[in-house]
Amino acid sequence: MASELITGFAGRPHVGSDDVGAFQAGILGVGSYVLQTGQQLKATVASANKVTIGTGDLVMNGRHVRMATATDLTIQNGSQGQKRNDLIVCRYSKASDGKETATLVVVKGTATSGTPADPSYNKTSILDGASVSDMPLYRIPITNLSVGTPVQLFKVLTPLGTVGDSVT
Repeated sequence: MASELITGFAGRPHVGSDDVGAFQAGILGVGSYVLQTGQQLKATVASANKVTIGTGDLVMNGRHVRMATATDLTIQNGSQGQKRNDLIVCRYSKASDGKETATLVVVKGTATSGTPADPSYNKTSILDGASVSDMPLYRIPITNLSVGTPVQLFKVLTPLGTVGDSVT
Protein backbone atom coordinates (compact mmCIF):
# COMPACT_ATOMS: atom_id res chain seq x y z
CA MET A 1 0.00 0.00 0.00
CA ALA A 2 1.46 3.34 -1.03
CA SER A 3 -0.63 5.42 1.37
CA GLU A 4 -2.54 4.90 4.59
CA LEU A 5 -4.98 7.24 6.30
CA ILE A 6 -3.57 7.00 9.81
CA THR A 7 -6.21 9.06 11.62
CA GLY A 8 -9.12 7.52 9.68
CA PHE A 9 -11.24 4.50 10.59
CA ALA A 10 -9.78 1.40 8.96
CA GLY A 11 -12.10 -1.20 10.46
CA ARG A 12 -9.21 -2.68 12.45
CA PRO A 13 -6.50 -1.42 14.79
CA HIS A 14 -3.79 0.03 12.57
CA VAL A 15 -2.11 3.00 14.29
CA GLY A 16 1.30 2.03 15.62
CA SER A 17 4.05 3.73 17.58
CA ASP A 18 5.94 4.32 14.32
CA ASP A 19 2.95 6.31 13.02
CA VAL A 20 2.62 8.45 16.14
CA GLY A 21 6.40 8.86 16.44
CA ALA A 22 6.72 10.09 12.85
CA PHE A 23 3.81 12.51 13.35
CA GLN A 24 5.30 13.95 16.56
CA ALA A 25 8.76 14.22 15.00
CA GLY A 26 7.22 16.13 12.10
CA ILE A 27 5.65 18.64 14.48
CA LEU A 28 8.29 18.88 17.22
CA GLY A 29 11.44 18.10 15.24
CA VAL A 30 13.42 14.91 14.70
CA GLY A 31 15.74 15.54 17.65
CA SER A 32 15.27 14.88 21.35
CA TYR A 33 13.81 17.37 23.80
CA VAL A 34 12.49 17.73 27.34
CA LEU A 35 9.04 19.29 27.62
CA GLN A 36 8.01 22.02 30.08
CA THR A 37 6.09 19.62 32.32
CA GLY A 38 6.60 18.39 35.86
CA GLN A 39 10.07 19.10 37.20
CA GLN A 40 11.57 19.04 33.68
CA LEU A 41 13.67 16.00 34.71
CA LYS A 42 15.71 18.08 37.16
CA ALA A 43 18.75 16.22 38.50
CA THR A 44 19.58 16.36 42.20
CA VAL A 45 22.59 14.77 43.87
CA ALA A 46 20.85 12.92 46.70
CA SER A 47 23.92 11.29 48.27
CA ALA A 48 27.52 10.33 47.52
CA ASN A 49 26.36 7.66 45.06
CA LYS A 50 22.81 8.61 44.17
CA VAL A 51 21.34 11.08 41.66
CA THR A 52 17.59 11.64 41.55
CA ILE A 53 15.90 12.59 38.27
CA GLY A 54 12.64 14.45 38.78
CA THR A 55 9.34 14.10 36.99
CA GLY A 56 8.58 15.33 33.49
CA ASP A 57 8.26 14.36 29.85
CA LEU A 58 10.67 14.00 26.97
CA VAL A 59 10.36 13.32 23.29
CA MET A 60 13.16 11.40 21.61
CA ASN A 61 12.93 11.01 17.84
CA GLY A 62 9.14 11.39 18.11
CA ARG A 63 8.67 8.89 20.98
CA HIS A 64 7.03 10.42 24.06
CA VAL A 65 8.36 9.23 27.43
CA ARG A 66 6.76 10.29 30.72
CA MET A 67 8.56 10.14 34.05
CA ALA A 68 5.57 10.17 36.41
CA THR A 69 7.67 9.68 39.54
CA ALA A 70 11.21 10.66 40.48
CA THR A 71 13.86 8.05 39.69
CA ASP A 72 16.96 7.30 41.77
CA LEU A 73 20.09 6.22 39.90
CA THR A 74 23.23 4.78 41.46
CA ILE A 75 26.59 6.26 40.46
CA GLN A 76 29.54 3.91 40.99
CA ASN A 77 32.31 5.12 43.30
CA GLY A 78 35.17 7.13 41.90
CA SER A 79 38.84 6.43 42.60
CA GLN A 80 41.33 8.51 44.54
CA GLY A 81 43.43 10.62 42.17
CA GLN A 82 41.10 9.91 39.22
CA LYS A 83 38.41 11.80 37.30
CA ARG A 84 35.53 10.32 35.31
CA ASN A 85 32.45 11.47 33.42
CA ASP A 86 29.33 9.32 33.56
CA LEU A 87 26.22 10.02 31.51
CA ILE A 88 22.61 9.65 32.55
CA VAL A 89 20.63 8.75 29.44
CA CYS A 90 17.10 7.78 28.56
CA ARG A 91 17.54 4.48 26.72
CA TYR A 92 14.97 3.41 24.14
CA SER A 93 14.94 -0.29 23.29
CA LYS A 94 12.88 -2.26 20.80
CA ALA A 95 12.87 -6.03 21.27
CA SER A 96 12.60 -8.56 18.46
CA ASP A 97 8.90 -9.02 19.30
CA GLY A 98 8.35 -5.28 18.69
CA LYS A 99 7.90 -4.34 22.36
CA GLU A 100 9.38 -0.90 23.08
CA THR A 101 10.67 0.38 26.42
CA ALA A 102 12.39 3.50 27.72
CA THR A 103 14.43 3.57 30.93
CA LEU A 104 16.93 5.83 32.62
CA VAL A 105 20.42 4.32 32.80
CA VAL A 106 23.89 5.42 33.84
CA VAL A 107 26.61 4.97 31.22
CA LYS A 108 29.89 4.71 33.11
CA GLY A 109 32.89 6.60 31.78
CA THR A 110 36.58 5.72 31.93
CA ALA A 111 38.66 6.95 34.86
CA THR A 112 41.76 9.02 34.07
CA SER A 113 44.25 11.22 35.86
CA GLY A 114 43.86 13.78 33.04
CA THR A 115 40.79 15.35 31.50
CA PRO A 116 37.90 12.86 31.41
CA ALA A 117 35.88 12.27 28.25
CA ASP A 118 32.23 11.38 28.04
CA PRO A 119 31.56 7.68 27.48
CA SER A 120 30.15 6.54 24.15
CA TYR A 121 26.42 5.93 23.87
CA ASN A 122 23.91 4.78 21.24
CA LYS A 123 23.47 7.74 18.87
CA THR A 124 21.30 6.03 16.24
CA SER A 125 17.82 7.43 15.57
CA ILE A 126 14.60 5.61 16.32
CA LEU A 127 13.24 7.17 13.12
CA ASP A 128 15.95 5.30 11.18
CA GLY A 129 14.90 1.98 12.73
CA ALA A 130 17.33 1.83 15.66
CA SER A 131 16.56 -0.92 18.15
CA VAL A 132 18.55 0.92 20.84
CA SER A 133 18.91 4.70 21.09
CA ASP A 134 20.10 6.93 23.93
CA MET A 135 19.15 10.49 24.77
CA PRO A 136 21.84 12.05 26.99
CA LEU A 137 20.26 13.97 29.87
CA TYR A 138 23.15 14.76 32.22
CA ARG A 139 26.92 14.51 32.50
CA ILE A 140 27.93 13.49 36.01
CA PRO A 141 31.49 14.64 36.72
CA ILE A 142 33.30 12.53 39.31
CA THR A 143 36.52 13.73 40.90
CA ASN A 144 38.25 11.37 43.30
CA LEU A 145 35.39 9.89 45.32
CA SER A 146 33.01 12.85 44.89
CA VAL A 147 30.06 13.19 42.54
CA GLY A 148 30.00 16.73 41.16
CA THR A 149 27.14 18.93 40.00
CA PRO A 150 25.15 17.35 37.14
CA VAL A 151 25.57 19.15 33.79
CA GLN A 152 22.35 19.39 31.74
CA LEU A 153 22.79 18.11 28.17
CA PHE A 154 19.25 18.45 26.80
CA LYS A 155 17.20 21.25 25.29
CA VAL A 156 13.83 22.21 26.77
CA LEU A 157 11.26 22.58 24.01
CA THR A 158 9.36 25.88 23.97
CA PRO A 159 5.58 25.28 23.92
CA LEU A 160 3.70 26.48 20.82
CA GLY A 161 1.61 28.87 22.97
CA THR A 162 4.76 30.64 24.11
CA VAL A 163 6.15 30.79 20.58
CA GLY A 164 2.87 32.27 19.36
CA ASP A 165 2.89 34.90 22.11
CA SER A 166 6.43 35.93 21.18
CA VAL A 167 5.47 36.48 17.53
CA THR A 168 2.36 38.60 18.17
